[in-house]
Amino acid sequence: MTDQAQKNLRSYSAYFLKAHGLYYPESDPLLPALYSIHLEMEQNSQTNREIASLIKEVSSKINPKQFNFYSGDAAEKFQKGITLRWMLVGILSLILVWGAVIYLSMTNDFDRARIIIGSSRNADELLKRVKKDNEGFYYLDFSAASGNSVKSFNEFSILNPKTVRVYLGKEAK
Repeated sequence: MTDQAQKNLRSYSAYFLKAHGLYYPESDPLLPALYSIHLEMEQNSQTNREIASLIKEVSSKINPKQFNFYSGDAAEKFQKGITLRWMLVGILSLILVWGAVIYLSMTNDFDRARIIIGSSRNADELLKRVKKDNEGFYYLDFSAASGNSVKSFNEFSILNPKTVRVYLGKEAK
């Protein structure tokens, strides 16, 4: 062993005695192995610190996400900005959905459904003319229109040449 290696072993033995209270004489065969493991671990630790600092440096350049609030109301303004951003996104989403609904209502013939619902007033007038026979069947009497405009029905009876009776169903008991 060289003089420098023996000096390093003595200082390592003194380090063990001081740091951990363990004494290893320089002639102990375990001391060189512990010393070489210690050197490898120090070198590995140093390499890991260098790699970590490089990774931290590169990651800070890629996408920094650091916010420094030096004034008293900076954090409040930051939160207001985030709130305003989400409000704008929500409003734009609602406008988009509203536009899609209008487009679908125009393309899917919702106007025809509105006309049918609007004509329900006529159905109310028609329901006022519904009658009930002795057997419990509801019916409507229609007068024949001028000309031949009466369509064929599934269940009907002609009462006289100008009146047709259409059966609507039986009363539920």
